[in-house]
Amino acid sequence: MGIKAWIKKVLPDDTIVQMKSLLERRNNKRMCQKAADIRPYDREKYPFGINLIGDIKAETGLGQSMRILAGILEQAGIPFCIIQIDSPGGLAHSDRQWEHRISETASYGINLIHINPNIWAETYVRFPESLLDGRYQIAYWLWELEEFPKEWVPCIRTVHEIWAPSEFICESIRAVTDKPVAAIPYRLEEMDGAAYQRQHFGLPEEKFLYLMMYDFKSVSERKNPKGALEAYKKAFPQEQEDVGLIIKVNHVKGSQELQLLKKELQAYKNLYFITDNLSRSEVESLIAQADVLISLHRSEGFGLPMAEAMMMETPIVCTNWSATTEFMDSTCACLVDYQLVTLEKRIGPYPKGSRWADADTDQAALWIRKLYEEKTFYAQMAAAGKKKIQEYLSFDRVRTALQERLDNR
Repeated sequence: MGIKAWIKKVLPDDTIVQMKSLLERRNNKRMCQKAADIRPYDREKYPFGINLIGDIKAETGLGQSMRILAGILEQAGIPFCIIQIDSPGGLAHSDRQWEHRISETASYGINLIHINPNIWAETYVRFPESLLDGRYQIAYWLWELEEFPKEWVPCIRTVHEIWAPSEFICESIRAVTDKPVAAIPYRLEEMDGAAYQRQHFGLPEEKFLYLMMYDFKSVSERKNPKGALEAYKKAFPQEQEDVGLIIKVNHVKGSQELQLLKKELQAYKNLYFITDNLSRSEVESLIAQADVLISLHRSEGFGLPMAEAMMMETPIVCTNWSATTEFMDSTCACLVDYQLVTLEKRIGPYPKGSRWADADTDQAALWIRKLYEEKTFYAQMAAAGKKKIQEYLSFDRVRTALQERLDNR
C-alpha cells in the first residue's frame, strides 16, 4: 500500500483536508517570499523568445496541452526551448516527441510556465533564481469550474500575466485579479487516425462502437463516467449484439475502481476495457476507430478529446456546459441539457459550494440511439464537427492571439 493510500485509510477526510490546507499555506508563504526577491523583468537582459516550462513528457492531458503549445510556437516561428519539470504522482514520462528541444538552461527572456496552480507553489519554490530573475513570467493554467479557488490566488503574485486555452477559464481567473488574462486557444492539425485499426485494440470490426474516456489520476466525478454508462444502458438493452462500448481508462494501477465498474456492468455484452497507457498516435486512432464519443462531463476547462474527435469526424454526445460550448453547438454536436448542482463537500481540488453540471441521461440516451439509427444525421454531425474545429482552432486564429500578447515583450 502506498503512503497516500495508507493516509486515506487511517485518517478522517476532514483531517486530510486540514493537513493539505496547512501544507498549502506554508508553500504559498514560501512562494510569495521568493517572488518578492526575484529581480524585475529586464527586456534587454535576454534575447526574445520563450522558455516553455513544464512536463512535456507526461502521458496526460496536461502533457498533451504542453505539446500542442510547443507545436504552435514552432509553427509560428517563435524562438523557444523547453525546460522539462516532472510532475508528481508517479506519472509515466515517456512521450519523447519534443525531446530534441529540451534544454538544461533557459535561453530567452519570457517564461511560459505550464504548471497548474494546484502544484504551482511547491514547484515554484524549487526553481533556481537564474530561471526567474529578469524574465517575464506567464502562467498557462487549466481549470474546470466557474470559480477560481481562493487558496490558489496567491500564485498570481508570481507572474506578470496568465494564459489559458478557453474563455471559460479566463473568466474564472479575471474575477480574482487585475493582471492580464488572455485566451490562447489550442491549434489542432489534421489527424486521420489511420495508424492503428480496430484489430490493434482487440475491437470488433462489425459493431457500432461508442467510446468513453477518463483517467483515475484525474477526478472521475468531474468526468462523470457513471453518467455516460447510465445513458448507454438507457439507449440499448443488455442483449443488443450490434453495438458496443469502449471504456478507456488511464492509470489503473492501484485502483479498485475498475473492478467495481466491471462488477456493475457484468451483465452487459460487448464492453471493451482498454487500460494500457497508449501512445499519442494510438489515442488518436482509438478516437477515430470509435463511431461516437460520449462525454457527459460535469465541467471542462477545454475538452481536448472532444475537439480531437470532431477533427477526425467522430460525432460527439456532450454536456452543453463549460468550455466545450466555445467550439461546439447544436449544428455540429449532440448537446445534452443539464442542471447546475452545488457540491455539498469538497471533491478533489473542487471546493464545497462550487457548481457543476448534472447531464440529463435520458436525453443523452436519445442522442446515442439517434446516431446509431439515422445514417444521414450521423454523417451531417461528423462533417459539421470537423468543419467547426478547423475554423475555431485554426492556426491563423492562434497566431493572432499570440502576436497580440507577445508584441513589445
